[in-house]
Amino acid sequence: MKMKRSPAIKRAVSLALSVAMVVTLAVSTNTVTLADDKQSELQAQKEAAQQELEAIQDKIKENQANKANAEDLKEQFEQQTEIITTQIGLLQQSIAQVEADINAKQLEIDEKQAEVDVKQAEYDERWEGFKDRLGAMQMLNDGGSIALLSSATNLYQLLTFANTLEQISSKDEEICQTIEAERQELEAQKTELENAKAELEAQQAELQNQNSQLDSKKSELQTSIQQQDQTISEADAAAEVLAAEEEEARKNLDKAAAELDAYLNSQVDKYSSAALTCSLNFGPALASYKYISCVFGTGGHRGTDFAAPANTPIYAVADGIVTDATYHYSWGNYVQIYHGKDDQGSTYSTLYAHMISTPVVSAGQSVTKGQVIGYVGSTGYSTGNHLHLEMKINGTLVNAANWIPH
Repeated sequence: MKMKRSPAIKRAVSLALSVAMVVTLAVSTNTVTLADDKQSELQAQKEAAQQELEAIQDKIKENQANKANAEDLKEQFEQQTEIITTQIGLLQQSIAQVEADINAKQLEIDEKQAEVDVKQAEYDERWEGFKDRLGAMQMLNDGGSIALLSSATNLYQLLTFANTLEQISSKDEEICQTIEAERQELEAQKTELENAKAELEAQQAELQNQNSQLDSKKSELQTSIQQQDQTISEADAAAEVLAAEEEEARKNLDKAAAELDAYLNSQVDKYSSAALTCSLNFGPALASYKYISCVFGTGGHRGTDFAAPANTPIYAVADGIVTDATYHYSWGNYVQIYHGKDDQGSTYSTLYAHMISTPVVSAGQSVTKGQVIGYVGSTGYSTGNHLHLEMKINGTLVNAANWIPH
């Protein structure tokens, strides 16, 4: 026999149930909100630490590039200096040779001048003798040559005297002309030698000018080399400072990552009491893929990357409960699944990252092995379409490739 309830009692029970549902929903919603806030806070801390580390690494790369550029410039300057030093050596040899040629030419000029002087003295001597003879002839017989001619007693004497005087005069004139011609020829030769010397001196001046320019260029290059040495020294000093900053930033990032990992593990722990048994019979996360683009542990890599086309389906590798299905700055859209415990009590969980869009499953949802949980993409910190697959045993990262077929 059923007990009949009064309308008032029914209304009271209904009201109580409604309040209970509201309270339950409110508590559940508040818990999820707090969890999401905590995860967002930890993600933000890790992202800030990551950005700080990347900024320092960018500075390190820039500093290394500046140092490499300075070293390249220094090498170029040293090569140019070596070439210029060789050119200066050759120029100095040329200058020395030209100077020797100038000195030799000056000796020739001096010798030619001596010959000119001798010829001039010979001319002067001949000219003085000529003048003396003319003077002597003018003083002969009280009237010089006229008196001498007038003393002739016959035509023969007259012609002989006149012819003799003309011969003396012509001979003197001829000799003077010959000497003068020889002197002028010597003067011409001397002028030619002086012109040749002038050309050599001009050549010497040009070589010395080139040498001066090369010396100046060499000094500039040596100054540039010193500047590059300074830049290299500064880069070395900066590298030490940046290395210390990078180490500190890496510690901060490791700490933030550890805190986020602890949070993710705590999300798994929420479902650790669920009666899930992990058979360890894992299936592939992808039906096919192009190649493994990054292996576990490379450069601190947390998982295994499988390059695959965009929108390739991603499968749960085993039965489990979704503990996270959200967005992370590094993982992009990702899903984390708790797979339960094995016979020895060890817990297993997997994480699938860089999905092209919001996961098709949600936190708290049960999934089965081979169920589609999302699709391959390149969201978050990614440079191409691929699946980033992580696996943890007892909350510790392991190489998923050792457990999951691929």
